[in-house]
Amino acid sequence: MIFRWSTILAYCAVATRCDNRATSAYFQQKLAALSTSYLQLLIQLGSLPGHPKVIINRYYDPFGSDISCVVQRGLTAAKIRTLTTWLTALNQVLAKGAAQAGFQSAQPSFAGHQLCSLQPYVQGLGAAAPFHPTALGQLAIALADQNALAQVAAPGSSAGHQSGR
Repeated sequence: MIFRWSTILAYCAVATRCDNRATSAYFQQKLAALSTSYLQLLIQLGSLPGHPKVIINRYYDPFGSDISCVVQRGLTAAKIRTLTTWLTALNQVLAKGAAQAGFQSAQPSFAGHQLCSLQPYVQGLGAAAPFHPTALGQLAIALADQNALAQVAAPGSSAGHQSGR
């Protein structure tokens, strides 16, 4: 289940526009393929013995409102808006699938720590793994997961109720 979000980001940075028909079609194709693989994975996870608790991580917002550090690298405000729209679509697929399968969905927050901040939770464009989380970003993701698990474990919480399980 490989989506290659970083490939889409890299292409968008070098393209004149990344909201053209070809790029939009490529994104939609990748999203459809992910949706199919994701559904198959959710079915497999749901059929495991003991019905394990599963948390699906949605993608964090790597950009925020300050994009000054990426503009000179080709990511304009218009391109960031397109990428943010696509990121929202990706997160909707992840959240909807998790909910339909009876699993939790965690949304890590990098608010105040996006790419161009003083202490980003996202690796920069020159890093070995651009747009991937830093160690602090990984901690923020783990904390979002811990919060989702706590909601499942809370007595009387409807968030953790999984009917038929």
